[in-house]
Amino acid sequence: MIRQLLYITCAFFLLCLELAGFSGCIKEYSYEGGPAQDTTSIQDTTPKPAIMFPVCAKCDGINDPLLSTWSFKYDTSFFCGNITRAIIAPDRTGFTFFGPSACSIDTGLVMTVYLGTDVLDRDKSGITSNEVIFEYYDNVTLTDIFMTNKLGTFSLTIDTYEHATGIAKGRFSGYVPAKNGEVVGIIDGKFEIKFE
Repeated sequence: MIRQLLYITCAFFLLCLELAGFSGCIKEYSYEGGPAQDTTSIQDTTPKPAIMFPVCAKCDGINDPLLSTWSFKYDTSFFCGNITRAIIAPDRTGFTFFGPSACSIDTGLVMTVYLGTDVLDRDKSGITSNEVIFEYYDNVTLTDIFMTNKLGTFSLTIDTYEHATGIAKGRFSGYVPAKNGEVVGIIDGKFEIKFE
């Protein structure tokens, strides 16, 4: 019986030594200098644009539009294109212009502007209208990428209008719903048109 007790004690002692050896295999993590931080829960809080667009090399380096061109920015994307036509209303209190994007002939811009009591019947400058319909269309999906859904959320300013030549230069900006329904900002819009 004493022999069995001695075997049990030896076995228990060897087991304790064996368990002590296992702790050397466990990696110890040490952090000094403050409370530990959970790095697995850090999330990217950078706001993402509603719609992502590829970079358009044809629009790089364009600061001011040339005659019969347009440009604007959305988030970090820069869009530009040519103006196919610019038509003024018979009473000269409104106009529309449109044209395809320089980077995709399937997309383009249409703007319709109501000037109210301002009439483009002589040289003018500094005319601003909030009655603007802005549309950036997509002919492939037959949906608008951006389009105003009510007046007053978008504005256009004619910086100069020369009556003799029919040339108007200006800028535009505002908020429009994107095709996914999110309201986005259109900034630094510029145009130079020649009315027919």
